[in-house]
Amino acid sequence: MYVRTWQNMSIIGFDYISKHTNFNFALGAFLDEFRRAKDKSVMISTPPPTEGLTMRQRCILAAVSHKLANDNALEVPTWVHEPDFKMPNPVFAFDTKNREYQALLLQDTPYEFASKNIYHGANTINRV
Repeated sequence: MYVRTWQNMSIIGFDYISKHTNFNFALGAFLDEFRRAKDKSVMISTPPPTEGLTMRQRCILAAVSHKLANDNALEVPTWVHEPDFKMPNPVFAFDTKNREYQALLLQDTPYEFASKNIYHGANTINRV
């Protein structure tokens, strides 16, 4: 059985992402697959590659992996705590400069994202 991980998603999926969609779409597809997977821990066990992703995207993937582990009672991968997966300065959803919205995001963002200096709000990995 083929299990998609960050590693093979990026190696196999970058061509698809670059030609057909964007990072957020690919992340959504990964979340859908994670929720269906029988062995969830293997999907987040290795860090994403450095090539082809921005630092922000890598930090988002670390935060997502951390949150998925906590939400599913899995062991949190040690790689998510590495300094390379924390933004040097806070980043907010939609790159907002609105102070009231930033305050809301600071309050509502799950710990797993806040610990990476990413503030995207309470529903960061929810799918409709």
